[in-house]
Amino acid sequence: MHEDLAKLQGKWKVETLEMDGAAFALRAFPDAAIEVEGDRFTSRGMGAVYGGTLEVDASESPKRLSMKFTEGPEKGNTNRGIYELRGDEWKLCLSMTGGAAPEKFGTSAGSGHALETLRRVR
Repeated sequence: MHEDLAKLQGKWKVETLEMDGAAFALRAFPDAAIEVEGDRFTSRGMGAVYGGTLEVDASESPKRLSMKFTEGPEKGNTNRGIYELRGDEWKLCLSMTGGAAPEKFGTSAGSGHALETLRRVR
């Protein structure tokens, strides 16, 4: 298992979410989280259950990942993104439209990008 994938094992609570340049109110989804087990991920608490496989590539700068959905409303889709790990904080920026991974951490109106900050659940 890749070193960064090993570091991602466990449950991560979504602390902040921005989509297309707008902050997303997480008050409506207090249990929003991603759980990683092996190379599989499950996302719960955002109105549906999503699941699939997670691939990481730490050789790039910024580091890259792909989330291939095999369950839920996004089944059959792949979201590519960039990520950063700092202890118990995981920051990721994803292309939600199936396009290339974003080049930087951030979103803007019409970008189709989502920026998330997650905190490990102990």
